[in-house]
Amino acid sequence: MTDHIDESVESGVHTIILNRPSKKNAITIDMYQALSEALRRAEVNSQVKVSVITGYGPDFSSGNDIHEFVEIAQAPEKMASIMAFLQALTAYKKPLIGAVEGWSVGVAATLLLHCDMVIAARNTQLVFPFVQLGLVPEAASSYLLPKLVGHQRAFEILMFGEPIKAQEAHDAGIVNHVCEIGESKERAFGYARRIASLPTEAVMLSKELLKCQAIDDVQMALMREGRIFKDRLRSPEAVQQFADFIKGSSSG
Repeated sequence: MTDHIDESVESGVHTIILNRPSKKNAITIDMYQALSEALRRAEVNSQVKVSVITGYGPDFSSGNDIHEFVEIAQAPEKMASIMAFLQALTAYKKPLIGAVEGWSVGVAATLLLHCDMVIAARNTQLVFPFVQLGLVPEAASSYLLPKLVGHQRAFEILMFGEPIKAQEAHDAGIVNHVCEIGESKERAFGYARRIASLPTEAVMLSKELLKCQAIDDVQMALMREGRIFKDRLRSPEAVQQFADFIKGSSSG
């Protein structure tokens, strides 16, 4: 278990908070396990009507903890905890709202593609850096991103990994609403309370209907990406990119 995931339930609203601000909320294996457990608990808790995921500090998350990822490359079986979270995320039956500010990098960007609503502060920047790290897209983003923005734009986003600002993400359909810095949580909780006040079964069935036509494709993409991603972790390209990244961050 980890102290870096906070969880609470109030008035039907379940809140998950990434709490590692000193590391820009970089996600560790222990955090993945805690996130999976949080989603599983919420799914069977009749008091939970809707979930909000957010982060402490100025950034939502810098994505995977790269230093730990170097260790995972030597023990790919540890990828199981990441895949378990992604499976729980894609299968989650209750509404999920993302409230983000600052940087959302890697998995912190791709998980937003699974949220039912995303509220982003105007300083939000989404980054999909997989190719630059010698890896491939994950979290079914190779399927979901082209569905949202089209193949050509998705190709550009994934190849170059350039930051996508909040307004651009809104225009692309990734973000529902852009707000002032510091207001994303308040706005997200406002929408969450509105959802919690609606008939619960009608809400869940409506989400199921919205998701059901693509769920098999999402699961297939998730598994296909996972197999290739695991292989890529040990590839010479990825090993070199990780080494360069760690060297650069240490010298910086």
